[in-house]
Amino acid sequence: MSKPPNPPRSPDDGVVYLESDGRDDLARALAEAERAVAAAEERRRQAETPPADLRLPPPAEAPAAPAAGGAETRFSELAARLADVEERLLTEQEESGRLREALLRKTADFENLKRRTEKEKTDFFKFALSEVFSDLLGVLDNFERALQHLSNGDAAAGTDVHVGIEMISRQLSEVLKRYGLDEVPAVGLAFDPNVHDAVLREETEKSPSGTVLEVLQKGYFLNNRLLRPAKVKVAAAPAADTGGD
Repeated sequence: MSKPPNPPRSPDDGVVYLESDGRDDLARALAEAERAVAAAEERRRQAETPPADLRLPPPAEAPAAPAAGGAETRFSELAARLADVEERLLTEQEESGRLREALLRKTADFENLKRRTEKEKTDFFKFALSEVFSDLLGVLDNFERALQHLSNGDAAAGTDVHVGIEMISRQLSEVLKRYGLDEVPAVGLAFDPNVHDAVLREETEKSPSGTVLEVLQKGYFLNNRLLRPAKVKVAAAPAADTGGD
């Protein structure tokens, strides 16, 4: 029995016909299938592509700016921004400098005020009782006079009254000294108008002119500040003899 002729095939019909000669060649069947798939894909592309007369021209591209010009524009923008940043930085530095200077001035003013307040406070406590001490100096003067008067009387010297007054005077002096009262040195020193008050002058050759010879009333310091000057007698040079023979 002869083989039936293979039916005619069209490359565009998309149908795969396998020869049934009893020899199932798998490789040939796969090749036929690949060709059929390729033909179908080609027809799909042709169907999606419009005719040449209906195609729109591609859009015209905008002319690109020259590369050099674009770089210069970008550089100009960056330079302007940099100048603006530098100007703002300079302004902020100036403002920071002004604030720092103001802060330093305020700090210095505060430290000066603090020191001045501390000094005023210390001086207040040191000299708050100046008037009281001035009044007590009269009491010390009276003790000095009483002791001097008793010392001049031989009968009274060494008596209980003399000893008692001397003890009270010494005790009062020690108490006042603990609170900053000190005697102004005078006898044997050069006259100092800042702490001495010259009441008398005595012409003498035994001491240099201007030397304190005697203290008539004691002077006192209160915490190194003059509370009362000492009244003293000062030596003076003898006057030259101008008499004739």
